[in-house]
Amino acid sequence: MTPPLERRRFSRITVTLPVAYHSRLPDTDEPFQGQGVLRDISLGGTYIHVNPDASFQPGQILSLTVSAPLPYLEDTDISHLQATGEVIRFDPPTPNRPQAGVALNFLGGLTFCTTPAQQMF
Repeated sequence: MTPPLERRRFSRITVTLPVAYHSRLPDTDEPFQGQGVLRDISLGGTYIHVNPDASFQPGQILSLTVSAPLPYLEDTDISHLQATGEVIRFDPPTPNRPQAGVALNFLGGLTFCTTPAQQMF
């Protein structure tokens, strides 16, 4: 059997890092924030695990801050990767997978800094 054609433009790396996100609720436009765990990332997007009670819709925009130990960036212990992404898929929890997951395409580039971003919503 031939494997399916890979459609990703960028290679992914598997990582486990904490991520904070900010967005707006699709139905009420109320701001909300949460935390999750990065599963993988590429230059084009990412996949994060989120709480099982979370829910996202395709097209929803999230602002992300990933905390990572990257001491060579600015002589600090923790650096932050910041990005804005559009939800392309939401995977609700199932009996075999208790965590929910969100696939995002990045809008624009990724930014590194030593302090977390201000909430944009």
